[in-house]
Amino acid sequence: MIINSIKASNVLKYASLQLDNIPEQGLIAITGPNESGKSTIGETVCFALFGRTFSLDFDELPKIIRWDETHCSVELEFTPADGKRYHLERFLDDGGNHSARLALAESPRADEPLARGIEQVADKVYELIGYEYEEFIESFYLAQREITTPHPHSYAVKTMAGLVTLEYCAETCRDDHEETLSEVEAKQSDITKLQEQLDELDIDPRLLSELEGERETISRRMGEANRSIETLDSASVAYQDALPKREKAIGARGRAGFLRLIMLLLALVMGGSWYLMANMPAHDLSQQLSELLATNLSFWQPEMVTWLLYAAAGAAVLFLFFWMRRASLSNSVKDYGQSAQSLASVLDDLPIADNPETSSSDGVGEQEGEQATTNTSKETEKEEPVAVDRAARGRLSQRISDWQATIAEVRDGVGNEQNFLRQGMEVDKLRMGQLDQALTQERERLDKSEQLHTIQTEIREKTAERERHIEICSMADELIQGATREVSYQFNRKLRGLVSKTLPLFTENRYEHLQIDDDLSVRAFSSEKRDFMDLDEISSGTQRQIMLAVRLALSQELVERTVKGNQFLFLDEPFAFFDEHRTRSALSVLPTLSEELNQIWIIGQAFSDDLKFDRHIQCERNRGSIT
Repeated sequence: MIINSIKASNVLKYASLQLDNIPEQGLIAITGPNESGKSTIGETVCFALFGRTFSLDFDELPKIIRWDETHCSVELEFTPADGKRYHLERFLDDGGNHSARLALAESPRADEPLARGIEQVADKVYELIGYEYEEFIESFYLAQREITTPHPHSYAVKTMAGLVTLEYCAETCRDDHEETLSEVEAKQSDITKLQEQLDELDIDPRLLSELEGERETISRRMGEANRSIETLDSASVAYQDALPKREKAIGARGRAGFLRLIMLLLALVMGGSWYLMANMPAHDLSQQLSELLATNLSFWQPEMVTWLLYAAAGAAVLFLFFWMRRASLSNSVKDYGQSAQSLASVLDDLPIADNPETSSSDGVGEQEGEQATTNTSKETEKEEPVAVDRAARGRLSQRISDWQATIAEVRDGVGNEQNFLRQGMEVDKLRMGQLDQALTQERERLDKSEQLHTIQTEIREKTAERERHIEICSMADELIQGATREVSYQFNRKLRGLVSKTLPLFTENRYEHLQIDDDLSVRAFSSEKRDFMDLDEISSGTQRQIMLAVRLALSQELVERTVKGNQFLFLDEPFAFFDEHRTRSALSVLPTLSEELNQIWIIGQAFSDDLKFDRHIQCERNRGSIT
C-alpha cells in the first residue's frame, strides 16, 4: 500500500498534523532534533492502520492522546494493491471509547462505509493490504530501536516464509491426533467396561432353549392332565349312571327269560291239548283232558276246544314278545358294559407315579431359578400329596371292568386319581411360574447382552475408524513437517538471494554474501578474509548495514508473498549509528532496491543539504502542528 495523505488531531505531540499530496514514489525525509515529533508521524500511521503503536499496546492506548486533551482522531488515505484509494478514520477518547471507519476516498462521508467498528475495519484493512501488525513491524516499519536479527519463530517471519498456514495445519493435525487418541482410549475403556458387563451376565446360549423346552413339556403335561381329569370325570359319571341301569336291565332280562319259558310251555301244552281233543277225541288222554277241564272250569263245554288253539296262539305270541324283550335287554347290558371298559381304559392310561412331586424338574436354571425352586419346595411341603397305589389302581380297574366296583368305590377311586392329577398340575403350575419368570429374566439378559454386543461392535468400528484417522494424522504430520522444512529452506535461500543483492550496495562490495541458518542467525562473507565472519567480528556500523539489508530482504519477501503491489517503508532513524559516508551510500541505494518498495519514509536528526528528497518534512520541538 502507498500512503496518500495523513491528517491527525491531538495525537501524541501534535495538536494538528496534516500531510497532503504525499509522493507515491521516492524518498520522504523527516528530520528534526530529539523530541521534535518525528516518530509521532510513524506512530500515527501505525495507529491509523492497526489501532495501536509500537510503543503503546491496546491497554495503554489513551496515552496516545495529546497531553491535556480528551480525545484524538486520525485520518489516513492510502492506495493498496487493487489501485483504489481508501479513507480510514479512527477516533479515541480518554474514556477508552474507540471507533473506526473505512470508506472509499471518493465518498468518505457516505452513509454506508465499507466497514465500521474496530474488528470489522481490522478485517477489511487486512483484506486490502495483506498483512497485520506483527508482520508490519517486522518488515515495513522500523521503529526507533536497535536493528537486530529477526526472531526465527516470530509470527511475522513465519508469515513471510509462508509457514503460518503450515504450522496452523500442523498444530491442528497434532490437536486432532491428541483428541482422536483420547477418543480411542476412551472407547477402549468403554469396550472394556462393556466386556466386564458381558462377563457378569455370563450368558449360556443353551439355557433359553432348555427353559423353553422344559416349559413346553410341562405345558403339554398339564394339558394332558387336564384332559385326563375331564375324561375321568366323564367316564366316572357314565359308569355311575350305567351301573344301576345295567343292574336293572339284567333283572328285567332274567324276568323276560323266565316269562318267555312259561309262555313257551303254555303254548306247547295248549297246542298239544287242542290237537288231541280236536283230532283224537276217543283217545284216553283226550278223555282225561276233557274231564279235567270240565271239573276245574265250570263254564267249559266240549265245543270250546277251539279256544285251546287260541290260547296256544296267544301264549306263542307272548313267547315271541318276551324273547324279543330279553334280546333287547341283553343288548342294553352289553352297551352299558362299554362305560366300564372306557373308565377302566382311562385308569389304565393314567401316568404311573408314586408322588406328584416327581413330575417337577430338578432346577430352573443355573442363574435364575434357584430361589424360585426353593420357594416352590417350601409351598409344596405344606400339603402332603395323595399317594396313588399302582396295584390299587389296577384292582379298581379290574373291578370296574367286571362291574364289581360300587358307585362309592368308583367315586372315591376316581376322586383320588383326579386329586393326584390336580396336585401334579399345581406343582406344574408353580413350576410354570418359575419358568416364566426365568424365561423373562433370561430374555432380558439376552436382550441386554445383544444390546451390549451391538454397542461394543459399533464402538469397535468407530475405534477402528479413529485409529485409521490417527494413522492419517501421523502421515499428514510427517508430510507437513517435510513441507515446513522445504519451505524454510526455500525461504532462507530466497532471503540470502535478496540480501546478496542489497548487501554489496550497502557495504561498497566489502560484504557480498550472507550465511543465514534455519534459526536466522547471520554470518557475513568477507571479501578481504575470504571467509564467513560472525557479526561480533564486524564493526557495529557494518552490523547495522547488514541487519538493514536483512530487514529490507524480509520486506521484499513479504511484498512478493502477500502484498503483490507497491508498498511503503517507514524507517525510524535507521542510520543513527552510521557515519556520513555509510548514510550517503545507503540513501543512494534505497530507491534502487526494489520496484515495489517505492515509497520510503526515513527519519533522521539531520541530513546533508546536498541530499535530494522527494519530500522533506521538518519537525521542531516547540511546534505543535505540521501542515
